[in-house]
Amino acid sequence: MDETTIGANIREIRLAKKASLTDVAKRSGLTKGTLSKIENGQVSSPISTLLSIAEALGVHLSDFVREEAPAKRWTLTRKGEGRLIVRDGSRFGYAYEGLAVDFPGRLAEPFILTIRPQDRVGKFRHGGHEFIYLLSGKVEFTVGSEVFEMSEGDFLYFDSTLPHQTRLLGKEPARFLCCFLEKHPQPSLSQ
Repeated sequence: MDETTIGANIREIRLAKKASLTDVAKRSGLTKGTLSKIENGQVSSPISTLLSIAEALGVHLSDFVREEAPAKRWTLTRKGEGRLIVRDGSRFGYAYEGLAVDFPGRLAEPFILTIRPQDRVGKFRHGGHEFIYLLSGKVEFTVGSEVFEMSEGDFLYFDSTLPHQTRLLGKEPARFLCCFLEKHPQPSLSQ
Protein backbone atom coordinates (compact mmCIF):
# COMPACT_ATOMS: atom_id res chain seq x y z
CA MET A 1 0.00 0.00 0.00
CA ASP A 2 1.48 3.37 -0.95
CA GLU A 3 0.67 7.03 -0.29
CA THR A 4 -0.93 7.43 -3.72
CA THR A 5 -3.54 4.73 -3.04
CA ILE A 6 -4.26 6.00 0.48
CA GLY A 7 -4.62 9.57 -0.81
CA ALA A 8 -6.89 8.49 -3.67
CA ASN A 9 -9.11 6.60 -1.21
CA ILE A 10 -9.33 9.65 1.08
CA ARG A 11 -10.29 11.88 -1.87
CA GLU A 12 -12.87 9.38 -3.12
CA ILE A 13 -14.50 9.18 0.32
CA ARG A 14 -14.45 12.97 0.75
CA LEU A 15 -16.06 13.55 -2.65
CA ALA A 16 -18.66 10.84 -2.02
CA LYS A 17 -19.62 12.65 1.18
CA LYS A 18 -19.72 15.95 -0.75
CA ALA A 19 -17.30 17.49 1.75
CA SER A 20 -14.98 20.30 0.70
CA LEU A 21 -11.22 20.12 1.09
CA THR A 22 -11.37 23.20 3.34
CA ASP A 23 -14.04 21.74 5.63
CA VAL A 24 -12.32 18.36 6.10
CA ALA A 25 -8.93 20.03 6.65
CA LYS A 26 -10.40 22.30 9.31
CA ARG A 27 -12.22 19.44 11.12
CA SER A 28 -9.07 17.29 11.09
CA GLY A 29 -6.75 20.08 12.28
CA LEU A 30 -4.80 20.31 9.03
CA THR A 31 -4.23 23.03 6.49
CA LYS A 32 -6.00 22.79 3.16
CA GLY A 33 -2.59 22.50 1.45
CA THR A 34 -1.49 19.60 3.65
CA LEU A 35 -4.72 17.68 3.05
CA SER A 36 -4.38 18.30 -0.68
CA LYS A 37 -0.83 16.88 -0.62
CA ILE A 38 -2.07 13.81 1.29
CA GLU A 39 -4.88 13.23 -1.22
CA ASN A 40 -2.40 13.55 -4.11
CA GLY A 41 0.04 11.08 -2.52
CA GLN A 42 2.76 13.73 -2.22
CA VAL A 43 3.39 13.17 1.51
CA SER A 44 3.47 10.20 3.83
CA SER A 45 1.25 10.81 6.85
CA PRO A 46 1.57 9.38 10.34
CA ILE A 47 -1.27 7.21 11.64
CA SER A 48 -2.39 10.00 13.97
CA THR A 49 -3.00 12.32 10.99
CA LEU A 50 -4.89 9.61 9.08
CA LEU A 51 -7.00 8.93 12.20
CA SER A 52 -7.88 12.66 12.41
CA ILE A 53 -8.94 12.66 8.73
CA ALA A 54 -10.98 9.46 9.23
CA GLU A 55 -12.74 11.01 12.23
CA ALA A 56 -13.46 14.21 10.27
CA LEU A 57 -15.01 12.11 7.48
CA GLY A 58 -16.85 9.77 9.85
CA VAL A 59 -15.17 6.62 8.51
CA HIS A 60 -12.76 3.97 9.77
CA LEU A 61 -9.02 4.15 9.14
CA SER A 62 -9.31 0.82 7.28
CA ASP A 63 -11.35 2.59 4.57
CA PHE A 64 -8.19 4.45 3.56
CA VAL A 65 -6.09 1.34 3.03
CA ARG A 66 -8.48 -0.77 0.96
CA GLU A 67 -7.36 -1.79 -2.48
CA GLU A 68 -9.67 -2.73 -5.31
CA ALA A 69 -9.06 -6.22 -6.59
CA PRO A 70 -8.04 -6.07 -10.22
CA ALA A 71 -10.91 -6.92 -12.55
CA LYS A 72 -10.76 -10.52 -13.69
CA ARG A 73 -10.29 -10.62 -17.44
CA TRP A 74 -10.87 -14.34 -17.98
CA THR A 75 -12.75 -17.29 -16.59
CA LEU A 76 -12.08 -20.99 -17.02
CA THR A 77 -14.79 -23.55 -16.34
CA ARG A 78 -13.66 -27.14 -16.50
CA LYS A 79 -15.86 -29.92 -17.85
CA GLY A 80 -18.69 -30.65 -15.44
CA GLU A 81 -17.75 -27.79 -13.09
CA GLY A 82 -20.26 -25.19 -14.23
CA ARG A 83 -22.51 -23.74 -11.54
CA LEU A 84 -26.18 -24.71 -11.55
CA ILE A 85 -28.18 -21.52 -11.98
CA VAL A 86 -31.87 -20.68 -12.00
CA ARG A 87 -33.27 -19.12 -15.17
CA ASP A 88 -36.79 -18.63 -16.45
CA GLY A 89 -36.79 -22.14 -17.98
CA SER A 90 -36.07 -23.73 -14.59
CA ARG A 91 -39.82 -23.68 -13.91
CA PHE A 92 -40.26 -26.13 -16.84
CA GLY A 93 -37.58 -28.46 -15.42
CA TYR A 94 -34.70 -27.25 -17.61
CA ALA A 95 -31.23 -27.51 -16.01
CA TYR A 96 -28.84 -24.59 -16.59
CA GLU A 97 -25.10 -24.97 -15.97
CA GLY A 98 -23.57 -21.47 -15.90
CA LEU A 99 -20.15 -21.30 -17.52
CA ALA A 100 -19.04 -17.71 -16.77
CA VAL A 101 -21.00 -16.66 -13.69
CA ASP A 102 -17.91 -15.19 -11.98
CA PHE A 103 -16.84 -12.99 -14.90
CA PRO A 104 -17.61 -9.34 -14.02
CA GLY A 105 -19.48 -7.16 -16.50
CA ARG A 106 -19.93 -9.93 -19.06
CA LEU A 107 -21.79 -9.08 -22.27
CA ALA A 108 -22.76 -12.70 -22.89
CA GLU A 109 -24.22 -15.36 -20.60
CA PRO A 110 -23.06 -18.81 -21.71
CA PHE A 111 -24.39 -22.01 -20.19
CA ILE A 112 -25.08 -25.67 -20.92
CA LEU A 113 -28.81 -26.33 -21.04
CA THR A 114 -30.21 -29.82 -20.48
CA ILE A 115 -33.79 -30.74 -21.36
CA ARG A 116 -35.12 -34.15 -20.28
CA PRO A 117 -38.15 -36.08 -21.58
CA GLN A 118 -40.25 -35.25 -18.47
CA ASP A 119 -39.64 -31.47 -18.82
CA ARG A 120 -42.47 -29.29 -20.13
CA VAL A 121 -42.21 -27.17 -23.28
CA GLY A 122 -41.14 -23.65 -22.32
CA LYS A 123 -42.05 -20.53 -24.27
CA PHE A 124 -39.72 -17.53 -24.01
CA ARG A 125 -39.19 -13.98 -25.18
CA HIS A 126 -36.46 -11.63 -23.91
CA GLY A 127 -34.10 -8.90 -25.08
CA GLY A 128 -30.90 -9.35 -27.04
CA HIS A 129 -29.75 -12.25 -29.14
CA GLU A 130 -29.29 -15.94 -28.39
CA PHE A 131 -27.46 -18.83 -29.90
CA ILE A 132 -27.66 -22.54 -29.33
CA TYR A 133 -25.30 -25.30 -30.41
CA LEU A 134 -26.76 -28.76 -29.95
CA LEU A 135 -24.28 -31.08 -28.22
CA SER A 136 -26.51 -34.17 -28.01
CA GLY A 137 -30.08 -35.26 -28.58
CA LYS A 138 -32.74 -33.92 -30.94
CA VAL A 139 -34.98 -30.90 -30.50
CA GLU A 140 -37.57 -28.94 -32.38
CA PHE A 141 -36.81 -25.27 -31.99
CA THR A 142 -39.39 -22.65 -32.93
CA VAL A 143 -38.49 -18.99 -33.48
CA GLY A 144 -41.48 -16.80 -34.34
CA SER A 145 -43.35 -18.89 -36.93
CA GLU A 146 -40.26 -20.79 -38.16
CA VAL A 147 -39.74 -24.38 -36.95
CA PHE A 148 -36.29 -26.02 -37.03
CA GLU A 149 -35.53 -29.67 -36.30
CA MET A 150 -32.05 -29.79 -34.81
CA SER A 151 -29.58 -32.64 -34.23
CA GLU A 152 -26.15 -32.89 -32.66
CA GLY A 153 -23.77 -30.31 -34.15
CA ASP A 154 -26.50 -27.96 -35.43
CA PHE A 155 -26.23 -24.26 -34.58
CA LEU A 156 -28.93 -21.57 -34.41
CA TYR A 157 -28.48 -17.82 -33.84
CA PHE A 158 -31.57 -15.61 -33.50
CA ASP A 159 -33.15 -12.41 -32.23
CA SER A 160 -34.54 -13.47 -28.86
CA THR A 161 -37.14 -10.69 -28.80
CA LEU A 162 -39.10 -13.10 -31.02
CA PRO A 163 -41.16 -15.72 -29.17
CA HIS A 164 -39.26 -19.01 -29.12
CA GLN A 165 -39.59 -22.49 -27.67
CA THR A 166 -37.76 -25.80 -27.52
CA ARG A 167 -39.42 -29.21 -27.68
CA LEU A 168 -37.50 -32.41 -27.12
CA LEU A 169 -37.73 -35.01 -29.90
CA GLY A 170 -37.24 -38.63 -28.86
CA LYS A 171 -36.66 -40.20 -25.46
CA GLU A 172 -33.07 -39.04 -24.82
CA PRO A 173 -32.20 -35.78 -23.05
CA ALA A 174 -30.88 -32.94 -25.20
CA ARG A 175 -27.86 -30.88 -24.15
CA PHE A 176 -26.79 -27.72 -25.85
CA LEU A 177 -24.48 -24.81 -25.43
CA CYS A 178 -26.64 -21.73 -25.16
CA CYS A 179 -25.59 -18.11 -24.89
CA PHE A 180 -27.62 -14.95 -24.27
CA LEU A 181 -26.03 -11.85 -25.76
CA GLU A 182 -26.72 -8.20 -25.13
CA LYS A 183 -27.68 -6.46 -28.33
CA HIS A 184 -25.37 -3.62 -29.36
CA PRO A 185 -25.68 -1.52 -32.52
CA GLN A 186 -23.44 -2.73 -35.30
CA PRO A 187 -21.00 -0.25 -36.87
CA SER A 188 -22.01 0.92 -40.30
CA LEU A 189 -20.06 -0.69 -43.15
CA SER A 190 -20.85 2.16 -45.54
CA GLN A 191 -18.55 5.18 -45.56
